[in-house]
Amino acid sequence: MGGRGDAWQRPPGRADPVYEDGPRLTGLEGVVDKDLAAAILARDVEAAVLLILTNVAGVYRGYGTDHAELLRRLPAGEAEELLGAGELGEGSMGPKVRAAVDFVRAGGERAVIAELEDATRALAGDAGTAVHA
Repeated sequence: MGGRGDAWQRPPGRADPVYEDGPRLTGLEGVVDKDLAAAILARDVEAAVLLILTNVAGVYRGYGTDHAELLRRLPAGEAEELLGAGELGEGSMGPKVRAAVDFVRAGGERAVIAELEDATRALAGDAGTAVHA
């Protein structure tokens, strides 16, 4: 196997999205939600902590306003309320918080959303926003 005459084989675990177009399969473009994918992977390997790194210090209530408040601890229920109220940007913090909630609801101890430079401190509980059940 692997010689020039052999048919190419897809690596295990890889699949490209397609749809049936008459007698052939036609490829589709897709976007992977990296935060959700990380949460699923962390859940499946039974990780205790999910660390989501971003370019801000953590989750803010009132982000972009004069009254923005960094939330250091965020219960999953409160996070869901913020998501439902549209408080968190759908193209920015929303998917991160949703993934964090999914992770802790699936049994993870906590998920931490923090700035890249604060990764070590965030794991120690000294930076970022800790989402918990």
